[in-house]
Parts: sequence; structure tokens; C-alpha cells
Amino acid sequence: MTHKHQYPCPMCECDKTRTLSDESAVEIYEFLEVISDNFLSRYGHRIERHYAKLATRNINKHQPWRKKDQPF
Repeated sequence: MTHKHQYPCPMCECDKTRTLSDESAVEIYEFLEVISDNFLSRYGHRIERHYAKLATRNINKHQPWRKKDQPF
């Protein structure tokens, strides 16, 4: 059986995936935007706090352009 389009599937690494219509692609994209916006509105401050902690842990006070664990 031959397929018109064969693109690798990023989820399962197979080459037999179906293509979406333009309308379906837009609907999925908009759905993911809503999910992402809701997630960020609820947990965005925690995500920012996490990255802020990581940034302060890696600052070399004497040479701020280097990380703490860089020997040279």
C-alpha cells in the first residue's frame, strides 16, 4: 500500500503518519495555545522562580561572566 505523504512521526519514529487539513492544524494549534496560556497563568511564577534560582546558583561573584563551576 502506498501513501501520498510519508513524514516521520515525532512521537513514535514511524514513517506512516497522516497529514492534517489546514483547519485541523489551526484547531489543534489554538487548543495548545489555550492549554499553554492556562498553564502559564497558573504556574508561570513557579517556573520563573525556578529559573531565577538556577541563575543565582551559577553566578561567580568575582567574574560574573563565568559560571561558578568553570575553572578557567
